[in-house]
Amino acid sequence: MLGPIILSNIDPRKIVLSLTPIYLLMTFPSMASKSGKVNGKERIAIVDSQPSSRIGLSHFIKKIGRWEIAWSSATANEAMEKICNDQPDLMILEIQLIGKDGLEFIKTLMPLYPTLKIIVHSAHSEDFYAERCLKAGAMGYLHKMEPMGHFEKAVEKVLRGELYINPRIAKQALQAAVCQSESLKGDDHNLHNLTDRELEIMILMAEGQSCNDSAEKLKISPRTVQVHRNNIRLKIGLESSLQLHAYAVHFYGRDTSIA
Repeated sequence: MLGPIILSNIDPRKIVLSLTPIYLLMTFPSMASKSGKVNGKERIAIVDSQPSSRIGLSHFIKKIGRWEIAWSSATANEAMEKICNDQPDLMILEIQLIGKDGLEFIKTLMPLYPTLKIIVHSAHSEDFYAERCLKAGAMGYLHKMEPMGHFEKAVEKVLRGELYINPRIAKQALQAAVCQSESLKGDDHNLHNLTDRELEIMILMAEGQSCNDSAEKLKISPRTVQVHRNNIRLKIGLESSLQLHAYAVHFYGRDTSIA
């Protein structure tokens, strides 16, 4: 059975069908007064209106022992109050919440917390919601019917700065990206508008380097890599970071991001 697809070199927040590139250019400082790892472990917050889901996920994460639970909340408003004082590394979010829905909450969070990673864990169809959540800024979408082993893999990959999505959704996006990259092939004069550093980052993308890998290689921050990638996308005229990846592969290398 075909498992979820991991896109390792796609920018955390900017992928399939235009994750949230624009938000990565925002310079709003994080409002969190406290964040960071506990005992060297990344911290995860859970936002879900269903108590059984919050309890179940908390128990599973604690059982794994690789991450810490930062906090949990039942509503977006409650979560916003908590994140102002305690920013986690990752948020597990259900889009159907009481009051403000999860999709709108993602859009609210991204400008304020551009480094926050979000996985949407929902019972709603990914055919309709996955694209919207990724465009808003989430880094992954996982249906609640997926095995918990997939949940663990999703958390692991997203915390490493990689995208986690259903293979069917990824295939559809890649096909669209490749088609657009083909149509842009004769328009490579846009590449001349890129700076030397932007070209360097684009080549690293084609080689399969993740955002964090590129940052380490170039001795810059992952956020700086993210900003460069978004600038490249805008200069070339692509709609999403996934299309940018396909475009980079088309010109410079081979696709090594899907495993």
